[in-house]
Amino acid sequence: MAGKLHNIANVLYETAGEIDLQSYKTGRGACKMPKMIIAVAMFVWVLSGCGLNSGSNTTGNPTANDVLSTNPDANIFMYQDIIYSAGINWVDELTLTKDKEITEVKEQRKDGKEFRNGTANKLKAGTKIFSAKERNDIIIAETADGEVRFYSLIEG
Repeated sequence: MAGKLHNIANVLYETAGEIDLQSYKTGRGACKMPKMIIAVAMFVWVLSGCGLNSGSNTTGNPTANDVLSTNPDANIFMYQDIIYSAGINWVDELTLTKDKEITEVKEQRKDGKEFRNGTANKLKAGTKIFSAKERNDIIIAETADGEVRFYSLIEG
């Protein structure tokens, strides 16, 4: 066995007769460099894998298209580049007071790709939108059927 290792080492490093078996076993001398190269290469390989992104994780706030693709029945409104969604139970249970009128629905669209500020998919054009005195992440629409509360869909 020792003779085979010695022959393999000599062939790999093209140094017939220059490598002794003890240096090969202990990783010293001429055999130290290849082990170091392999260790560094593996380290670089591991680090390069840490920086890869599969693309499945997205960052940023959801778009109207994202929301409607997931839930076609969602009641949404876009204000200041943020999508607000109605029908969230805990939001509907809060005690809130309408504050100032901040905008109104400009248009109604069913296609999430066509949303821009002032667009809603269920609220009618002209519906007035108010801020909530108690919370900055909730807005209130005043409709003929009563108030509808919308919660901002903000990532993070």
